[in-house]
Amino acid sequence: MIRIAVIDDHLVVLAGIKALLTRKYGMEVVATSDNPAEAVEIVRQHRPDVLLLDIRMPGISGLEVLDTVLAAEPDTQVAMLTTSELEEDVYRAMTHGARGFIRKDARGAELINGVRAVAAGEKYLPESLKAVFEMRAEQKALSPRELDVLRLASKGYRNNEIAQLAGISVNTLKYHLKNAFDKLGVTSRTEAVTEAIHRGIIES
Repeated sequence: MIRIAVIDDHLVVLAGIKALLTRKYGMEVVATSDNPAEAVEIVRQHRPDVLLLDIRMPGISGLEVLDTVLAAEPDTQVAMLTTSELEEDVYRAMTHGARGFIRKDARGAELINGVRAVAAGEKYLPESLKAVFEMRAEQKALSPRELDVLRLASKGYRNNEIAQLAGISVNTLKYHLKNAFDKLGVTSRTEAVTEAIHRGIIES
């Protein structure tokens, strides 16, 4: 019997997954919660074979919860639940230790196959997300400074204002912007911000 815990801030999703993953498939949902702060406690109390974790929740992201759970209970097999196909979400979750991604709109068979694969210690990504992950894995990551600069640019600040807020010179700012442009395959600040939001690297 595969024991499953589910954390998602949507009660309808919790109810739907619990209804789908029944004993007739050799599975049992042993715990559900709409509060991500309870994740470690749930894992320690119920010892699920698989933790299904929503990647986007208000207040705290699923990626933060993933890090917290794996730091406390590193043997936990975690699959992320998502409605998003943002490449940065997929890449960061998989490189932070998630075993797979399962779409919330997945058919029952896809959900069951995903849970079984993750419970067996395998990685599971639907074909569309596998392509997203492979594409992102081939790209160079933006540095923390480049991310900071793009976040400030997305708020509409001019170069001299960004440089002042970041505590760097305008020339250094231009250097970081050029590096970000090269990594994102763009030629302007506007394109860089648009592409970074599109990929999920920064929030709009």
